[in-house]
Amino acid sequence: MARSLSIAAYVANLGSAEQSGKLIAQPPRPKGTIIWARCCDPDQLTAVETLERKLSVDGDPIHVVATLRNWQAEYAARALPEPQGKEAIRAFVAHWRPAMCVWVKGDLDPLLMAEIRSASLLSILVDATTEGLENVAGRWVPGAMRSMLSQFEAVWALDQAAADGLVRAGTPEDTILVTGAMEDCAPTLPCDETERSDLAHAIGTRPVWLAAAAQADEWDDLCIAQKIASRTAHRLLSIIVPADPKVAAPMADQMRQLGFQVALRSEQYDPSDVTQIYIVDTEEELGLWYRIAPITYMGGTLHGETCCDPFEATALGSAVLYGPHVAPFQRRAARLTEAGASRFIQTGAELGPAIESLLSVDKTAQLAHNAWDVTSRGANVTNRIAAFIQLRLEELVP
Repeated sequence: MARSLSIAAYVANLGSAEQSGKLIAQPPRPKGTIIWARCCDPDQLTAVETLERKLSVDGDPIHVVATLRNWQAEYAARALPEPQGKEAIRAFVAHWRPAMCVWVKGDLDPLLMAEIRSASLLSILVDATTEGLENVAGRWVPGAMRSMLSQFEAVWALDQAAADGLVRAGTPEDTILVTGAMEDCAPTLPCDETERSDLAHAIGTRPVWLAAAAQADEWDDLCIAQKIASRTAHRLLSIIVPADPKVAAPMADQMRQLGFQVALRSEQYDPSDVTQIYIVDTEEELGLWYRIAPITYMGGTLHGETCCDPFEATALGSAVLYGPHVAPFQRRAARLTEAGASRFIQTGAELGPAIESLLSVDKTAQLAHNAWDVTSRGANVTNRIAAFIQLRLEELVP
């Protein structure tokens, strides 16, 4: 009772209960179980999307509906605006009928939490820190912060310092787990194992590097890089997967004019011993080529075109290098860079020397190991949170 009274007093002192605003039109509710992920920053959406994949891995109809506090139209395909005001919050809950609410990080909202409690929604807090707690309006109401933090059934703290601070703020100690961040992890791209085995046999012991989703304005950079890196490994094979397969034929013609031995995948199923550049103009998944090449240049990152997700390559053991234009994967690229798990280049002139240096097996292996540590660490946290949610859903959902 004391907990409920504290929250009621908190809301009353804020005047939040009088907020107006009707709920905007919502998409149709899909069949199955709904998890409401309350995010305060767009950077959290990829981690939430990873969590949804983990929850759905067994084929159960579990959907995560994300909301953003400061929503912008550019996030319309990934998140909904957070409902504002008592009427909108109640309408949102009535429409989606979530089984559980996952709060990501902080920015506790007294009114929102009061309505979630009123709806008897189980809540957990992930990526938890004390950041933002001092900015929660009305925190001076006696017992209010403790009441809100006690509302979470489980609190997953980023580190021990965060856990200690949360306990001091009023979080029950027996609800806290120190796990680290629920980080975003790319799905593992598939490939045909027979095809991979045949291709690996054809290439043999030749050193290989890959240009994934290469753009037309990078052709010269790729040719120069192959020429430079071949000084160290004269049998070096470059595999190029163009972003647009239609440019493969003119790309091949231009590279032949420069003196390279070039083969197209559609005309020659495997590269021969003399092939220097192998251009993939077919529809195979990049998962095949990431498994074949120990080094991957993320195409499009030198001149500003859209690039592929670097985590897709690192998850399959390929060391990555990229230029300055890594949108929309800046956060993932930053994590790889901070961990010494990738190679950054500023210009096309640096591509060849970077590949040349990575032809040393120990350097490539170190990058790949560091990258695996980055991706697997976040995956382990997400797996633990997904397992907890699934166990609770078995109890909550008939």
